[in-house]
Amino acid sequence: MTETWLRMALLSLVLAMVAGCSKPETPQEVAAEFWQAMAENDADAVADLSTLAAPSGFDGYGRDWLDTVPGFGRVVIDGRKATIVTRLPPANGTSGQRREVMTHLVELNGGWLVDYQRTGEAIMNPSPLDGLMGEINKLGERLSATFSRSSSDLALQMDAMAREFEAYSDEASRQARQAMESYGRALQDFMEELEKSIEQALEDNQQAPARDRSALQQTANDLEQSSERLDEPDFDVFADSSRVLAEAGARFSRLSDESFNSYQQKWDAKLNDISVRTNRFFEDLKNASS
Repeated sequence: MTETWLRMALLSLVLAMVAGCSKPETPQEVAAEFWQAMAENDADAVADLSTLAAPSGFDGYGRDWLDTVPGFGRVVIDGRKATIVTRLPPANGTSGQRREVMTHLVELNGGWLVDYQRTGEAIMNPSPLDGLMGEINKLGERLSATFSRSSSDLALQMDAMAREFEAYSDEASRQARQAMESYGRALQDFMEELEKSIEQALEDNQQAPARDRSALQQTANDLEQSSERLDEPDFDVFADSSRVLAEAGARFSRLSDESFNSYQQKWDAKLNDISVRTNRFFEDLKNASS
C-alpha cells in the first residue's frame, strides 16, 4: 500500500511539473504571459512569446513596465490574427484613467505569438482615436444586450460619441461613414419588419386587452418614426433607435395576453438579430480606425 501511494504521489508530482511547464496556447494565455514577462523585464520570455527576433532587441517600448498589471477586454480572432483590448495604467506612475490599446497576435507554426512590432506601435504612437475606440468597445458590449430593457444612458453615450468622431482622419471618416450607412440601412429594415409584424398582431388579435393593444400600437408608432430618421443615419439617430428598441423589448416583456405569445417569439428573435447586426457594426467601426 505504501509503495502504491508513493508511486501515485510521484506521478502526481510529475504531472504537476509538466503542467507548470506547458506553454500558453490561446491568444488570451499568450497575451497574459507576454505582459507578465514585460512586467518582470524578462527579455528571454518576451522573445519566446512574441515575434521579437532575439532578446537583444528587447526595448520595453521605451517604458519601465516593472510590476505593471494590465487588464484585458474583448478578444477578436480573425483567422491567423487576433487582437485583445488591453488596459494599461498611465505612464510614469501618473494619475488618470487607464489607456486602452490593442495587443496584436499572429498564429505562426501552429502557435500564437504577440506581434511585437504592431503592439509596440499601438503603445508608442497612440492614435487620437484611442479613447474613442475604448468607448466603442464598451458601448458595443453593452448595446448587444440592451434591447430587452430600457437604457436611457446608452443613448446619451451614443450622442457623445457622435462628437468624438471629429477626431477621425478623412479616410477613417469615409470608412466610418460607410459602416454607419450600412448599419443604418440594416437597422431600418429590421425596424420596418418589426413594425409590420406588430401591426399584423394587432389585426389578428382585436379582442386582446386594451392595455396590451395600446402598448403595441405605441411601439409600432415609435418604430415608424424612428426608422424614418434612419434615411440619414448618424449617432444621434442611432441613439434614438436604441432607445426605441429598448422600450419595445420592455413592452413585449410586459404583455399579459397569451394570444401574443407566438408573436413574442418572433419579436424576440428579431431583436436578437438586431443585436447581432449591432455587434458587427461596432466591429466595422473598429476596423475603420485601424
